[in-house]
This record gives sequence, C-alpha cells and structure tokens, in this order.
Amino acid sequence: MSQDSYQTIDKATNWTTCLLAILLLVLFALWIRSHPVVSSWQGAGLINFSLGFVLLAAYMGGRLLRRIRLPLISVCIFAGIVAGPYVSGFLTADRVGELRLIDDLALSFIALAAGGELHLRTLRKRGGAIALNILLITLTVFGVVFTFVILTGRAFSFMKPFSPEQIIALGILLGVVAVARSPSSAIAIISECHAAGPFTETVLGVTIVMDVLIIVLFTLALTVTQIILAGAGIDYQVFMALFLELAASLLLGATIGKTLSFYIDRVGHDLPLFLLFTGFGVTKASHWLSLFMEGRFDIHLHLEPLLICMSAGFTVQNFSKTGADFMESLDRISLPIYVLFFSLAGASLNLEALRLCWPLALCLVGIRAMGISGGTWLAGTIVGDPAKNNRNAWMAYLTQAGVAIGLAQLARRQFPEIGSHLATIVLAVISVNQIIGPITFKMVLNKVGEAGRK
Repeated sequence: MSQDSYQTIDKATNWTTCLLAILLLVLFALWIRSHPVVSSWQGAGLINFSLGFVLLAAYMGGRLLRRIRLPLISVCIFAGIVAGPYVSGFLTADRVGELRLIDDLALSFIALAAGGELHLRTLRKRGGAIALNILLITLTVFGVVFTFVILTGRAFSFMKPFSPEQIIALGILLGVVAVARSPSSAIAIISECHAAGPFTETVLGVTIVMDVLIIVLFTLALTVTQIILAGAGIDYQVFMALFLELAASLLLGATIGKTLSFYIDRVGHDLPLFLLFTGFGVTKASHWLSLFMEGRFDIHLHLEPLLICMSAGFTVQNFSKTGADFMESLDRISLPIYVLFFSLAGASLNLEALRLCWPLALCLVGIRAMGISGGTWLAGTIVGDPAKNNRNAWMAYLTQAGVAIGLAQLARRQFPEIGSHLATIVLAVISVNQIIGPITFKMVLNKVGEAGRK
C-alpha cells in the first residue's frame, strides 16, 4: 500500500475518531443534564465536568474543522456558543459566572505572553508605524462611529426619546469603545499561525499599546460626557489619579518581572505552573487591594492587573537573559488555556443583546471596519509599507473582547439613562466582531505571507 493511501486512511480515522468523541461527549452531557444536582459535592463535580466537556469538545471540533482553515479560537468560540445558555443551555448563565475564575487565570497568562512578545528592537524598528497606526485608527474609527450615531440616531426606535445631548454622549462613548481591541485574540492567532514579520510586529504592537491607551481615552470620554449631560466642570484630579495608577502598575510589573527573571535563572523548574499562578496571584491581589483601600480608607485605588502582567512579561523579555525560557514555558501550556478561555468567551456572548439591536450592531460593525480600513491604509501608505499589506491590514484589527465590555459596564453605572443601551449595543457588536475577527486575522496573516515563519 502506498504512502498516500496510508495518509488517506489516517485522515479518515481522525475524522471518525473526532466525530465519535463529540457524539459521546454530547450524549454524556445530555445524560448529566437529566440528573438534578442535590448536593454541594455534585455541584463541584458538575463544574469540573463542564470544564472538561468544553475543553474536549472545542479541541475535537478544532481537529474536525481544521480542513476548512478556521482558526482554533473561532472553533472554541462556536463550541462555547453551542454549549452556552442561549443555544443548548448546557452551560447556564449561572454556571458561566461560576467559571469566571478561568477568565482571571487566562487573562493574566495572556497578559504575560503579550508583554513577552514585545521586543525593544521591534518597537525601535517599527515604532513610527505603530504610533501612526494607533493615531490614525483612533481618529478614523472614533470619527466615523460618532458621525454615524449623530446622523442616524433618530432612525433607531430606542434612541427616539433621547435628547440631542444624550445622543451626542452616546456617540462619544460608542466611538471610544469602538477603538478597543482584543490582545488575547491577537496573541492566540499569532501563536497558532506561528506568524512573524514586520506586519505581525506592527499589529501586535498596536493592539497591546492600544489596550493601555484605551483606559486613558475612556476616562477622558467619561469626563466629557459628564460635562455634556450635567454641565459639570473638568475634574483634573481624576486624570492625576489615573496617571498615578498607570505608573504604579507599570512599576510594580517591572519589579515582578525582575523577580521572575531571578527565579527562572536560579531555580528554573516547574516554570509553567509558577508563571501561571504568579499571573493569577497578581490579578487576585490587585482586586483585593482595591477593595481594601476603598473599604478601609475610602480611597479609590485600582492597579490594573493586565498592565502589571504585561509590564512583567516585557521586563523579563527585554531586561534579562531568561526571555527565551520564559516564552517557551508559557507556550507549553498555552493550548488548554486558549481553548478554555475562548470557549467560555463564546458561552458568555450575549445573543439576546444581538437579537434586540442587531440592525444597529451590524451597522456599527461595518462602519467600524471602514474606519479601521481607512486608518490602516493611510498609516501604511505614509510609512511606506507594501501596498498588499496596506489594503488588507484592517482584517487584523476587528476582534474585541473583555476591555470593551468592562468600559461599557462602567459607563452604564455612571450614566444609567443611556448606559444600559450602550452596554446592550456594545455586547451585540462584540458578539459579531469576536466571531468574524479571528477568521479575518488568520486570513490576512496568510495573505501577507507571515504565517508559519516562526
């Protein structure tokens, strides 16, 4: 029998194995659902089974759909949607809430990896392109989204009762949230595609730096919105406090990074688990410190855990000799982390929000993509990047995730009159962008020829 025949049999066996595994998982899940939970230990067991089910189903689905070149994280998101409360109901909304621990664990891990992917030599070499892309993407995306909301707001029924000031405020907040990116999705796709090159370096730099700047931009947008809606003056103390929090987060991250470098150099064993729990510990400690300072001293102090972890990863990569060992250790445990994180992200997508405001959501998705396309094309043309890269660069920036949701929730608490509508629209837009974004990103990495170069 020829080698091609053996490969054909292997492929058929793989397909059959994956299909049987998924079928058995579904049947077992249905059987589990038919049995009520009557004790705490059964509830704990069900949580463990839910994690295992999502992990295996997403992985097997990825194996099954590899032929049509879907990114693994897209498959994970689809698996999460199917398992989530709006489709099969296997993962209820309460169960998804109970699994938020995985989000904290995964986000800290992804932030460490994000910092480690940033090289000083890359930032020096592509710094101009990164800065220009950030400036032009921010201006064009904010401009087109704000203009669209102002000009067409009255065409949507839920905005007809709004005053002109409220429509302007909604346009400002939606414009800023539209600028937000998803570093977790970008890093996962780059890792899966083994991508490397000037285009990949620029996209990664823009995405990570924007994740920091968006916090500053949104704070500014909240202040302007407050002035428009309530006629309040500018509170400069807010900006001073924000600057101090960001500086403290960066400094603390650098300190943790030097500590990690020392551990890797002197100890060097069990690195993956040590790094994973270090990132998780940073997240929980930051949240605890924020609650402690507010409850005990009535001081609002929020150290951003993702920024701390990014700074730590950046420090290890660029200011020590252990950068290669650091990234290799993260890479060894990246697959299950990404599978779980994006599967739960799929289960968390609010399909009900999408159903309620899908016309506006789809319009904003398209308008946002147009703004990104104009900004990336103009930036790439100015710095002299290849025309093929400039035409297709917008495809790398569509994904959105947790930061945008968090910003919308913050606005909802501060401006309840328009905030609830803002949160619903943002959730609907993210539901679309998080599905199509990873697919377009993988496509553009292949188009520009940087997939498989690392």
